[in-house]
Amino acid sequence: MKTTRSWEAFAGLVLHAPLSGSFGGIFRGLAEVDRIDQRHRLALDTDWPRLYDSCMNDAIAFALMHAGHRVEARLEEALAGVKLSGAKHAALSVLVTQDQPISLSELAEKLTCVRSNVTQLVDRLEADGLVKRIDDPADRRAVRAEVSRVGRARHAAGWRVVNPVLQDVAEELSAVDPKVLKRALDAVQ
Repeated sequence: MKTTRSWEAFAGLVLHAPLSGSFGGIFRGLAEVDRIDQRHRLALDTDWPRLYDSCMNDAIAFALMHAGHRVEARLEEALAGVKLSGAKHAALSVLVTQDQPISLSELAEKLTCVRSNVTQLVDRLEADGLVKRIDDPADRRAVRAEVSRVGRARHAAGWRVVNPVLQDVAEELSAVDPKVLKRALDAVQ
């Protein structure tokens, strides 16, 4: 079905993006407006175009980060209903897509995170019976991660709860041309 593929592509952007957790104190006090020291008032008044661009850029950047956190929270809440997290679902997505065991280094690369995080993630997936480690036939020192039958079923259950969230997000953004939005987001370096 064509719609499912587009949701899966959108989900790939969302779920395969690095999962951040928290930005610490960046958002603390955003609702408060800093008082402008009167000594700097004249400089602000005479340099209004640059200040406006700076404030607009800041507002857009913070709005983008907040929107990303809200979408991530909605996805995490939906996935919790099937006993998954965003990180676990992303790892299972990679393993299911590969359809063969892959090294933990390769999994880390595909998830854009460090190997030690993937080792811990695979530990949790293995404890849940969703993944098993197997010896790498080419390198006795290395192991590969292989998705289990239960892992494939849980991954499918994850997609069933993720798709409605992504459809809701797409509907919320329906006033924006999706190609323009994608180009704008891709332009952020």
